[in-house]
Amino acid sequence: MERSNPPRVLAVAGFKKSGKTRVVEGLVRELVSRGRRVGTVKHIREEDFSIDQEGKDSWKHVKAGAKSVMVLSPNETALIEKREMGARDALRFFQGFDFVILEGFRELEGVARVVVPRNEAEIPQLVNQFTVACIGNFKCERPNFGFEDSKALADLVEKKAFPLLPELDCQHCGYNSCEEFGLAVITGLKGWAACETLQERAVLEVDGRKVPLNPFVQELVSKIVGGVTMSLKETKGKEIVLRVRRDEG
Repeated sequence: MERSNPPRVLAVAGFKKSGKTRVVEGLVRELVSRGRRVGTVKHIREEDFSIDQEGKDSWKHVKAGAKSVMVLSPNETALIEKREMGARDALRFFQGFDFVILEGFRELEGVARVVVPRNEAEIPQLVNQFTVACIGNFKCERPNFGFEDSKALADLVEKKAFPLLPELDCQHCGYNSCEEFGLAVITGLKGWAACETLQERAVLEVDGRKVPLNPFVQELVSKIVGGVTMSLKETKGKEIVLRVRRDEG
């Protein structure tokens, strides 16, 4: 089984009723038309929001105490988890995707972002060092695009967007921190594939949460597990999944 690259991530940030969804829709359509597999994550700030509907069977499951409920139908699958989840946790559901577009997540740092201000006064609140474009006819120090410029915006996103960085600051890329490396990608000094950690020769998950491994640890784990399994029957293949239950005693 060939190992796939992690998805490249873009945040579309703005305040309520700024047109963020319109920008996301245009980008998704354009990227999909180019043969890209695209996923989206919508950030909702209302604390009492629930996608489940009162009285439905899935709602009754949750009321009974279920922490995760999966709903399967002929055309759709939905997973409801009764816990808060950050962007990094959410991205584990998008293995094999080319791009994941995050709508909202104004406070998220370290990812390429497009901002959608409602007026010029909001620009300083939205633009950060990872901003690659502004939407709207405002005076902005980044490239400006109109809401209908999805093709040109997608061209820029394909050049600038990169996967969520591991925050290890391992310096194998030649930069002091993941943040510095991400800025080098944004400015075109480096390609994101220069981050060896993102090559994911070995992946560690603890209770469903991915734990980034630096290149040295990935190489070590890959060699140890690969070497051990070579002596076992029926273990031929390129990808090995090993689950370990920790002794809590």
